[in-house]
Amino acid sequence: MVCRKLAEALSADGLDVEVLTTCVKDFYADWGDNFYREGTYHENGVTVRRFGVRRRNKRLFDSINLKLMNRLPVSAAEEQQFVEEIVRSDALCAFIADNRRSYSFVFIPYMFGTTCWALPLCPERSLLIPCLHDEPYAYMRPYRAVFESAAGLVFLSRPEMELALRLYDLDPKRCHLVGGGVDTEVTGDATSFRAKYKLPEPFLLYVGRREPGKNTPLLLEYFSRFKRRYPGELKLVLAGSGMAGLSPDSAADIVDLGFLSEDDKCGAYAAASLVCQPSVHESFSLSIMEAWVQGTPVLVHAGCGVTSDHCTTSNGGLCFRDYDEFEECVSLLLGDGNLARQMGANGRRYVLNSFSWPRITQRYVDILRGLS
Repeated sequence: MVCRKLAEALSADGLDVEVLTTCVKDFYADWGDNFYREGTYHENGVTVRRFGVRRRNKRLFDSINLKLMNRLPVSAAEEQQFVEEIVRSDALCAFIADNRRSYSFVFIPYMFGTTCWALPLCPERSLLIPCLHDEPYAYMRPYRAVFESAAGLVFLSRPEMELALRLYDLDPKRCHLVGGGVDTEVTGDATSFRAKYKLPEPFLLYVGRREPGKNTPLLLEYFSRFKRRYPGELKLVLAGSGMAGLSPDSAADIVDLGFLSEDDKCGAYAAASLVCQPSVHESFSLSIMEAWVQGTPVLVHAGCGVTSDHCTTSNGGLCFRDYDEFEECVSLLLGDGNLARQMGANGRRYVLNSFSWPRITQRYVDILRGLS
């Protein structure tokens, strides 16, 4: 989504933008299966070129990935096998090699084969948007080489850039703190959202992928504990992709709406009492920015340097480290409407002043001129 919105914004600003991607359906599909047809498409004013992916040893990849996810040591050979068996497109790489003098190339994110195999083909004309987290993948040797060969790097937050400078041998002059673009001209209809989804009660909102990597199981656990201690009307509303894994006894208090349209998502942000982002692996967190645009305060995990930095800088939300702090924060913001409204207003001001698309696209234009 970050890539799509950036491409559309740069195109609307007058740049000639093409997107090079694969034929894989989505993040949750088998990365060795071609769902879309190869070829050139046009979407929202942007040319999209899709390339077929190679077959892969999914079992080998998954076995190494499981070790990494559990922070177990992997050998140099396993690191190489990991990047060999991640999503890869030989045709995409060939296109870049053949046209490396005709484009400036922007790669996002750092981890997938569309970056780690393609960027080294055009290092002098490459701009990397890594979307970096402090995770085991970031310490792998093949990725170090990608970071250190890019002509320029764009970071979405200061903690992300500081992490990269600690991990890799980077020239600070090649590092650009840009931030992420946010649609600031949208107004959610809270009343219509509540009526459509029959949600008259106050609710906490989570928007994003539902998976362990985003810490959604922790949010479900903490909310269930909160409701056992404080029975009442409060709901938790989930919106996004992935499996929520709700237990039968939580069905009355947790509402899973699945994927929402943009209008409904904005309405959800506007209607929510509080937006929760439990992930500790964020490089920007669009969901908390979208919540702030609607004037809604946020609650984030203190273990995420990026989201906690946003909250501290903006004074637009609170941070929790454990259940006790989660309970205290939720109780405070639900019980003090003036504080909640003030924090929401602070967050909105922060986004408008820092991350509106005109500001972001101009920063990219200036950086890309330096690559030409």
